[in-house]
Amino acid sequence: MNERAKDGRTTTDEELLLDYAERLERHRAGWRAVQIHLSQLRPYNQRPHHIRVAKQILEPLVKRFDAGVYQLWNNDVVALTKGASEDDIDIYVRHIKAMFKEDPLFSAPPSPSRSPPPFCSWYDIEVEWENFVDLARRHSDDRRKASAQAVAAAKSGAPLEDGRGTMINPAILEKLEKAIINADLANVLRRQQVFAIIPGAKPAPILTELFFSMPFLAQTVAPGYNVTADKALFQHLARVLDARMLALMPRQDYQPMLKNASLNLSLGTVLSPEFIDFDRATNNKERGPLAIELPATDYFSDPEDFAFARDFLKERGYKIILDQVKYQLLPMLDRDQLNVDLIKVIWTPAFYDDCTTTQGERMQAAVERFGRERIILCRVDSEQGLEIGGKLGISLYQGRLLDAMAQAKT
Repeated sequence: MNERAKDGRTTTDEELLLDYAERLERHRAGWRAVQIHLSQLRPYNQRPHHIRVAKQILEPLVKRFDAGVYQLWNNDVVALTKGASEDDIDIYVRHIKAMFKEDPLFSAPPSPSRSPPPFCSWYDIEVEWENFVDLARRHSDDRRKASAQAVAAAKSGAPLEDGRGTMINPAILEKLEKAIINADLANVLRRQQVFAIIPGAKPAPILTELFFSMPFLAQTVAPGYNVTADKALFQHLARVLDARMLALMPRQDYQPMLKNASLNLSLGTVLSPEFIDFDRATNNKERGPLAIELPATDYFSDPEDFAFARDFLKERGYKIILDQVKYQLLPMLDRDQLNVDLIKVIWTPAFYDDCTTTQGERMQAAVERFGRERIILCRVDSEQGLEIGGKLGISLYQGRLLDAMAQAKT
């Protein structure tokens, strides 16, 4: 939340903007404002450092025209100036556009069916003061509602809504932990195959990922709660669930599932005593090779431990899959430094958009560098995923669309 100290209390940018806008009712001449819709960019272009740089680009307006720059709750930025022409302001707006030139908002080919959303909204305060005040009031109200909800939740100990369900509180966390330890998790176990798709041939399953569905477990034990809302709590629950999986898999009724399979585990789990016990109980000729999927976030947050765990797993005969790789990061990864067997790249509609721009050439080069047979495009739920994957030369896929295709052929 963007807040500033004022009169001994904390004031949000939205409140400051509304206060200033209301004061201009009798002094409108010469005032002009622009709302820069950074919220229209892809989420990966709305990270905090992007917003900070955009605001820094507008700093010369503050010095030249005594302007105010305000960051709204949705990441839009408003510049309010006196004496600046639209051209004076647009110089800096163009700099911001240039910073995001690869974003599909600007780089995607024009569509005959729809126009792209505007990147800026301009206000001549002298003639549009009412509209500008309405804008400021609307954003101030939205911010106030979110703040009031957060304060009320903190005082009452009630869980906080985040728009996708209720975030976990300590009581629910304890309930979920007990459920993981005590429940029969057979109903929570999920299997999803990875398919090889070669032109002219039927999709062929080559690997089955085994994982426990945390959202399904949460909805069974504590319906309405969003287990992903708090990253730290979610990671804690994932480790508890990992340990439970490692304890179950050596059982005679589970061991057959490990053939041609992969287990989705965290780095901490692989380095735990529970994994050592699992390896001792299952690492035999009957089981055959097993792949371990490690999340890309673990690699970026702790590359030394990742390398240690990778080398340990390889020595024990496991294949390594780097999981949950955002497609934007693939061109930046070093194949030799990673030294993994496969990489799972997450499919999103934005992937399709970006591959129609110059980003597509970088992605093609990255796929060639890692090897087409080493890239799995996962979470594919539309034909666009297969289309763009085919253009890039990718032959391995996973997702709901592939599951449906496999069921249709049986």
